[in-house]
Amino acid sequence: MTTSRTIAATARTDARSETRWPVTRVLIFLLANGFVGLAMDIRVEHVDVVHDHAIAWLPIIYSCAMALVCLTAVAVWNGIMRRLMLPLFLLSFVIGGIGFYFHNHGHLQRVIRNSVRAWTDPYMSHSDAPPQMAPLAFGGLGMIGILASLRRFNS
Repeated sequence: MTTSRTIAATARTDARSETRWPVTRVLIFLLANGFVGLAMDIRVEHVDVVHDHAIAWLPIIYSCAMALVCLTAVAVWNGIMRRLMLPLFLLSFVIGGIGFYFHNHGHLQRVIRNSVRAWTDPYMSHSDAPPQMAPLAFGGLGMIGILASLRRFNS
């Protein structure tokens, strides 16, 4: 037999679950903040480079756009928005790959050699060159966004 106490407890639980965001929506909100931070950092790091190479604006513009798109997605999270987000997050791999290429001038062997040396040579001097692995951060944010946008993780 159901008592009034169990009915009240069930009503409170239902009300709480309606006000909570699903974990995918929280992830998209965190990604918006990550893209804002990335845009701010890249703008500082590319302050001189953008004068000589217009392509250096690409990660800044993409990060700002993705921050706005992610915030919009948090406000309007539904199946259509979820499907729209997938190609935008896939684009992060392209942006990161282009950045990785330009940061390393296409020399993958140098990246591997420097990465190994950083772990094995305590007297290695720090280069003034662009950070070799930094553009790969786009791939990390994109992967989180793709997982959050998959139908499997959305009810």
